[in-house]
Amino acid sequence: MLPNFSRRTLLGGLGAVSLGGMVACAGDDDASPGLSELTYQLSWLHSVQFGGTYLAKDRGIFEELGLDVQLAPGGPNVAGDANTVSGSSLMNISVADNIARANAEGADLVIIGAQYQKSPPTILSLADAPLTVPEDMVGKKIGVASANVPMLSAFLGINGIDEAAVEFVPSQYDPAILTSGQVDGLYCFYNDLPVSLAVQGIEGATLLLADFDYNPMSQTYAVLRSSLEDEATRDQIVRLVRGDARGWQRYREDPEAAAELTVEMYPDAGLDIEAQRIQAEIQLDIMFSDTTDTHGFAWFTDEQIQENLALFEVLGVEGGTEAMWDRSILEEVYSDGPTA
Repeated sequence: MLPNFSRRTLLGGLGAVSLGGMVACAGDDDASPGLSELTYQLSWLHSVQFGGTYLAKDRGIFEELGLDVQLAPGGPNVAGDANTVSGSSLMNISVADNIARANAEGADLVIIGAQYQKSPPTILSLADAPLTVPEDMVGKKIGVASANVPMLSAFLGINGIDEAAVEFVPSQYDPAILTSGQVDGLYCFYNDLPVSLAVQGIEGATLLLADFDYNPMSQTYAVLRSSLEDEATRDQIVRLVRGDARGWQRYREDPEAAAELTVEMYPDAGLDIEAQRIQAEIQLDIMFSDTTDTHGFAWFTDEQIQENLALFEVLGVEGGTEAMWDRSILEEVYSDGPTA
């Protein structure tokens, strides 16, 4: 199978913390009567990566829960964590290590759920010369962007492989370096570049880092601690997560419908329907698990928290403590079982 993930956005300068955890939204005068308007900040540009959320909005699930949800796209110049800190968004999609870094600067963000059960970084290779276990990387050339070298180095160390035994080749986020034979493997995301190869009719192989003890929590729901402590704002968060979970439950039942909706909702995003369909299917691998079947979508365990804190030590990430996670919203959403 193949892997992707939204590229990590860099945390920009942190804005002023919103008063009382309330979110100031542009266009409040246009909010639907009787609905609470709020902004939900996505981690990357619009694609089926957020298909469950699109379903929740398009199918009226958020409205049924009394919410008028504005979906803000992310991108290379969007600092999602900072938008939540400043009050521009009530909740954003992030990654655990970025939240820890933000908290080290005083953000006081809390992870209340994790859409991805497995972190998407992967080593992509060609099917006729597959790299399927860490030991296969010894003596091989691996294309990796400079920003991702620390993660790949940590992965090798965790798996007892001397970094000197693997040749890192500086690369951009382009599979051409792999298909042209310049490298044996390429660091990328599970539901992204492997999809690009599949659309071209090229069979790839993937080595998902999360399957080998490198699983930083990804696509996390991040909110301000003050928002959780304010009764009215906390209620909005509960309804937002509940609605999002219902959308993702529908996505799981019909990923193709999510792909078609994505292209329909964002016709100017330059999305290829075939690629969106493949990505929608592949993404299921990393979003759902025995844990989500038992407890509910976006659930995380105490063991995952400890694993992430251990990874922070390896990566030299400061700002992470157990208090950075709070499962109480999920516990309320799934109080009657694993469906929202």
